[in-house]
Amino acid sequence: MKGYLVLNGGEAFTTPARPLDSAWLGLIRREHARPRVVIIPAADMSGTRREADRVMRYFNNLGTFAEYTMLTSQLAANTAGEMDILDKVEGLVLLDGSAPDMVERLQGTRAEAALRRALDRKAVVMASGAGAMALGHVVWMGGVWEPGLGLAPQLAIIPHHALAQMRLSPERLLAGLPDGVTVVGIDDLTYVTWTPDDTYQVSGRGDVTVYCDVDQQDIYRDGATFVLS
Repeated sequence: MKGYLVLNGGEAFTTPARPLDSAWLGLIRREHARPRVVIIPAADMSGTRREADRVMRYFNNLGTFAEYTMLTSQLAANTAGEMDILDKVEGLVLLDGSAPDMVERLQGTRAEAALRRALDRKAVVMASGAGAMALGHVVWMGGVWEPGLGLAPQLAIIPHHALAQMRLSPERLLAGLPDGVTVVGIDDLTYVTWTPDDTYQVSGRGDVTVYCDVDQQDIYRDGATFVLS
């Protein structure tokens, strides 16, 4: 992997998140003073362009050339006119919404392949909330783990973790988890960046919780780094 995968636990693209989003944009500003960013509302269930348009304007205000592409169906995710832009930009941003629906819309498509290529060409793939969850090896769905897109095949991602942990015990989360997969819980306004040297960097206001086993959960905060065995 030559690129970066940035996972947000929730409340991205808001005023409090601006310095955090500016920070990961710095990863691609090194070579592109005003990088191109594409917004992908594959998890958005609103059926409108409203959120994609809002986030596009948010990133334009952060000094990027931002646009969006409505990859909200398998057909669109396989249509050249909708998804060819994914190979031409430095930042790819996946919105919050429904993780299972995002998996269904993108799995096995040309758009999914483009997301994987982005991580091999020094781009940044950034995903928020359910969009981040869908990129893991598995997705928490109705009390069981279901297949995710697997861009982060070593992770099972729980966004909005401060809320989720009040109703999901470690025993319940780890039951049925595939071998070699680690559950990582990410609070709102908190980011985890998976880097090319296979380390994880934490930034933001909340905690990142790594579920080592039923009895041990390691907590990392702003500025911390960690590795997974």
